Amino acid sequence: MSQRLIAGELTPAQFLGLSQEQVYALATRGYELLVRGNTQAAIDIFKGLTAAAPYDSVFHCHLGAAYVQAERFQEGLEAFNRSLQLNIANVDALGGRSELLLREGKVAEALADIQAALQLDPEAKRETTQRARTALLLLQSMAEDTEADASKKP
Repeated sequence: MSQRLIAGELTPAQFLGLSQEQVYALATRGYELLVRGNTQAAIDIFKGLTAAAPYDSVFHCHLGAAYVQAERFQEGLEAFNRSLQLNIANVDALGGRSELLLREGKVAEALADIQAALQLDPEAKRETTQRARTALLLLQSMAEDTEADASKKP
């Protein structure tokens, strides 16, 4: 089995005999801690999960959200990027990354993520997509205000 682990045929979680149910039970616990504001414990759990199941986009996304909550924005961006490398259709990672890109002033990149998230969740059923839609409306309003101000100048 160790040869299969080294060859990348097994994840560390599989090597350790952890079932998918056990791994996702840990993820549920990490999410609960995150929601309750126990950010460092959530980070610890999701760091462990991303090591144990490195190809799970959701775990990387939740790690990114935990980093953002801890105001560790660069680490959050890295986690969202990894999540999207694994699953470009992870709406939560797109939404989270767009917020961090906006924070850095990278509006064009953020808009691309927002548009992708809205295409994947057009009814904005997910909270992250709702925030992305709100950010898009705010950006549109700011652009309109800028255009209106520019047209008033001689």
